[in-house]
Amino acid sequence: MTTIKEFCPGLWLTDLVLAEFDVRGKVIVGEERVVVWDTLSHPRDMEPILPLIEGKQLIIVYTHADWDHVWGTDGLPYGHASIIGHTMCRERFSGDVPRYLAGRQKAQPGQWDEVVLVPPNVSFRGELDLDLGGVTLALHYLPGHTLDCLVGFLPEWGILLAGDTVETPLPVVNDASPVDRWLVALEQWAHNIRVQTVIPAHGPIGGRELIRHNIDYLQRLAAGEPIDLSETLTEFYIETHQANLRHVQNKA
Repeated sequence: MTTIKEFCPGLWLTDLVLAEFDVRGKVIVGEERVVVWDTLSHPRDMEPILPLIEGKQLIIVYTHADWDHVWGTDGLPYGHASIIGHTMCRERFSGDVPRYLAGRQKAQPGQWDEVVLVPPNVSFRGELDLDLGGVTLALHYLPGHTLDCLVGFLPEWGILLAGDTVETPLPVVNDASPVDRWLVALEQWAHNIRVQTVIPAHGPIGGRELIRHNIDYLQRLAAGEPIDLSETLTEFYIETHQANLRHVQNKA
């Protein structure tokens, strides 16, 4: 069940506990428009946020096309909504996204039958600013965890919505992850003094130190240096770190 918490006036956090990890979406309420930032894993995940979007123009933003971020869209009244993602995000809806859903539906009969895949109907390549009325959401392409990742900056509030580009205790690297480009972009955000708060999709909320922690991990990973990991890591993150090592070694 999705839990909702008001983080600050106009910004709500939508948190969901899944079997292996937690995931966090957001709802940004402007004077004229409301953004649902990721629709989580299932249409039922969106039910608690419906009162927040009443009476305003709806915009849906996908940080990337992974299942725990985009499978809940059919739980929203999206018929006249702008659904925004990077160009590569839209392309994934014709490839790995439906294949993965079909696999989950086969492996877990009945659990995912209500999921309807809704691709972006608006896409961009570099940057895109959204005027919500009283607050701006600036979208920036930031390939890293996946090639279609993006982040959002709310300049009036000093808040960076980091998606899966920043994660604690450690980020998830994939075979196609462009680690060098990822690091360059993270460095830019780490040095941006306008960023006061960083809200990732997974893990604790903090300041720019969260970005620096991810930079340090990725740098050490890429250099093959020892990484001191907490003994309290969950099984998911222990396995993730081992997979990250393999992905980076395969690129060497």
